[in-house]
Amino acid sequence: MKFKSYVIFFILFGVLADVWICCVPLQGAALGFKLLVCLPTAVNFVCLPFIKAGVKYTDLVRIFSWLTFICELPKTVFTLFSMVGRLWHSPAVADWIALGFGGALSLTFMTLIFFVTTHLQVNNLELSFKDLPKGFDGLRICQLSDFHLGSFGKANRYIHRIIDKTLALAPDVIFFTGDLVNFESREAVPYLGDLARLKAPLGIFAIRGNHDYLLHGPHEGQAREEDTAKLLDMERGLGWNVLLNSCATLSRGGDTLAVVGVENVSKNPFFLKTGGDLPLALKDLPSGIFKILLSHDPTHWRSEVVPRGDIELTLSGHTHGLKYKLVGLHVSHWRLHESGGIYTEGSQVLHVSEGLGSAFAFRLGGFPKIDILTLRKRN
Repeated sequence: MKFKSYVIFFILFGVLADVWICCVPLQGAALGFKLLVCLPTAVNFVCLPFIKAGVKYTDLVRIFSWLTFICELPKTVFTLFSMVGRLWHSPAVADWIALGFGGALSLTFMTLIFFVTTHLQVNNLELSFKDLPKGFDGLRICQLSDFHLGSFGKANRYIHRIIDKTLALAPDVIFFTGDLVNFESREAVPYLGDLARLKAPLGIFAIRGNHDYLLHGPHEGQAREEDTAKLLDMERGLGWNVLLNSCATLSRGGDTLAVVGVENVSKNPFFLKTGGDLPLALKDLPSGIFKILLSHDPTHWRSEVVPRGDIELTLSGHTHGLKYKLVGLHVSHWRLHESGGIYTEGSQVLHVSEGLGSAFAFRLGGFPKIDILTLRKRN
């Protein structure tokens, strides 16, 4: 999100709401109380020039986001209900109703930020394939996706718990399907020790997500490319095999399968330059080999993978499990038809992980998940 978006949020959900609250409902209140109401807006105002300059960018964006959702948006809701309520009720009644709705929204956001976002769950699934090599019958895959480490500050036990839980599950192989950070490579630094503890007998394979190109952060041009390269070096330094439009093979029980990784491919035009090239990733593979594709954005599956018809399993993330309905309609499907879980098209399977974090202050897609996928050979 670029700087002008932060300014728009600041004005719409901070300044305008504060003007109404201080000039109408709190017209006769003490100055100190009015200043207290305006304090979140004042803090966000102080954050803005530093965000613009790229100083402590990730940390200040996190503070800005928390204040916006916990304080500023609820104040905006209060303002709207207070203004409209005055058409049918006395000012006092309208303001109490408005306070109820604003307070409920603030409590909801606090629950999402401080409970839902870190309430880790394990999702166990079994997938069967007719063409799965016999040696891989029973293969236990751990899919991790969308850490978004910058959302958790410089020290958060949540990341430690993810690693501990993953190791306790003892998977055969670990696949990370992108978005390690939000905006800058330095977000990963406090967690490199924990991430280095990840181990699996058949290795750890990773791809880049859209955020791993640092398109949403403070850097531009050469500076962004250098920071992106630094992030890639960090991942490789952890012992992860980062697949950039390339492939690797796994051997077990005398059989072989291919792990294919593409750089980000998306229907979103903002990500057209992220360099995903599926034909390049597949070009060195023998015909007929069983393939597991790691592709961050699930829109890639239906646009390019399904028409090919020769990739048995695709693992994606990106959506954070964003599945919601409005009047019975899947509103999220307007942009993300495959938004979480298992999808099939003929003999091809897509699994979309609901992920572990969020680039926002909280998750909208439910609890974070570690996915354990057990592969079975179907007779």
